[in-house]
Amino acid sequence: MTYPLIPKLKTLSAVLLTAILLTAAQLTLVPVAFGQNAEKNASSNEASSDSAIGDQLTLNLGKGVSLKLVLIPAGKFMMGNHETPAETVQRVGGLEKNLVDEYPAHEVTISKPFYMGIYEVTQAQWKAVMGTEPWKAERALGYMRLQPRPEGFDDYPVAFVDSYDAIAFCRKLSRKTGRTVSLPTEAQWEYACRAGTTTTFSFGDDLSKLIDYGWYGGKNAGQKEDYAHRVGQLKPNPWGLYDMHGNVWEFCSDWYDKDYYGRSPSVDPENTTKTDKPTLRSGAFHSVPTVSRSAQRNSWTSPKTVRYNYGLRVIVTIAK
Repeated sequence: MTYPLIPKLKTLSAVLLTAILLTAAQLTLVPVAFGQNAEKNASSNEASSDSAIGDQLTLNLGKGVSLKLVLIPAGKFMMGNHETPAETVQRVGGLEKNLVDEYPAHEVTISKPFYMGIYEVTQAQWKAVMGTEPWKAERALGYMRLQPRPEGFDDYPVAFVDSYDAIAFCRKLSRKTGRTVSLPTEAQWEYACRAGTTTTFSFGDDLSKLIDYGWYGGKNAGQKEDYAHRVGQLKPNPWGLYDMHGNVWEFCSDWYDKDYYGRSPSVDPENTTKTDKPTLRSGAFHSVPTVSRSAQRNSWTSPKTVRYNYGLRVIVTIAK
């Protein structure tokens, strides 16, 4: 008779089913590692959710593209130039009259932590979000023909965008991810760039070390490529941010006002009063070293100016 075997088979099946269910549950709990392509676990038509691991955040943009950010803690810092104009010129060159908007140095409180892009926004990320290639538009073709990039690389920083394009990117990425994505304020940018330092650059005051951290000076500084470089090739600042001292200028959310420091609030300042110029930070691949400093402010750009060295870096606000 075979009937006595039926209870044993049922017991064995139950054990196997339980093991399968437990294994499946464990697999669903495994987080996506930082930098890992989360698209593999998503459908071909829809991006999977983003992932936060420790102090890092990865936004999945779809099509195998992600955007990595690092947590910037809340805190206080001295914003602006910590030296006199004469001392700055002696250290890195430039003209004293171009430094007046960096004073007075003043204490600023960043009251809330936020995530900031580890790299400048790349061409791949821009295409994944916007579906356009502004570096191939008519206004860019002349320059790109003069300085062609190697084919097959999407990790060059996006350029040939204006301030309104940068804002549109942030808004569309916010809708895509369900996160609040924006350009950093000038205060957030400088706070993150300094990363707890009070020196000329985030790595110190030694100008000879700038080439280890930032692209500047173009071919005059020994670069073989006279255009913006692939992101993340040099050393990061103490908080893990790359290319904060050059490569491409980065749009901020503030409107530029050379006298703003004299009346700005001490907590989370942002100049929302419209002027004829947006603000940019960082310096660029061919700039003189003085504009690659942590305190440097760009004061010569209109909102619709499009250049081969204007790009962006984004932040993500942390929900309460």
